[in-house]
Amino acid sequence: MIGYGKRILVVDDEETMRLLITAQLVQQGFLVVQASDGRRALNELYTCRFDAVITDYHMPNCSGLDLLRQSRMAWPDLPVIIVSGSHEQIAELATARGAFACLPKPFDPNLLLCVVTRAVHQHVPS
Repeated sequence: MIGYGKRILVVDDEETMRLLITAQLVQQGFLVVQASDGRRALNELYTCRFDAVITDYHMPNCSGLDLLRQSRMAWPDLPVIIVSGSHEQIAELATARGAFACLPKPFDPNLLLCVVTRAVHQHVPS
């Protein structure tokens, strides 16, 4: 399986989207933890080691860019993938701030799987 033993944190305030992403990743052997906003995601990041983060851009309390910024300070090599419905405005900003990738919502599930696989295989946990 592609994701065997790799831990992914999925962050989205929309439960349906979290469940959709989680189901796809679990089917490929990834271990997935979910968080409904950026603050909860940061708590998870401090609790457990992850190989990548997939986060929505628009969320209450802590946006995807806020989560990216804060994760960069503590885990500079952790790949963060941002998904956004307003992709064109966010993509350049997100990648300039260190996002591994920025994908449009709705996204092609095969593209997401490809990006996540590339991210976890390039990431070497410290």
